[in-house]
Amino acid sequence: MTKKAFIMPVILIMLVFTLSAALVEKKDTKTKILEACEVFFNPNASLTQDNMVDSLSRLLDITASITTAYEYKDEIKYRIDVAKNLLKEDSLFNEKARQYLSFAYRMMTNGQKYQKPEELDVFVTPAEAQEKAMKYAKNLVEKALSDLEEDNPGETAKLLLELVLMVVTPIEG
Repeated sequence: MTKKAFIMPVILIMLVFTLSAALVEKKDTKTKILEACEVFFNPNASLTQDNMVDSLSRLLDITASITTAYEYKDEIKYRIDVAKNLLKEDSLFNEKARQYLSFAYRMMTNGQKYQKPEELDVFVTPAEAQEKAMKYAKNLVEKALSDLEEDNPGETAKLLLELVLMVVTPIEG
């Protein structure tokens, strides 16, 4: 009887630590997402290619770390890593990197291709295009954070990858 009385509190303590660790990890991921996106949404931040690539790399690291919900998680991580290296070594608009990211996106969405949002195609001035893109990007980040809070890391990863794809896909016009 004393063994059972001892085991039950130990199990409860282990459960509390496990739940606490999960909450800390979720908050840590949220903080990392917000910090990585700061360069895009902070009006005082200087937008250079280097800090944009750094921010995108951090978003891709977060995406790769939370892709555990996907059947092809190892292949997704591999493609993200290759793309991240291509972005760092070459340029923000490296076509090969975009192809790797697009293929990772297709693995996350059961074969659905990444489509540039239609509302970003219609604009009159470059400033208007930038404003629309910022608004769309903020919505993606808000949805990703909401999905993270709802314990849906797969959707969070997909939305973060969609954000990166949106940034690295040149706007024609």
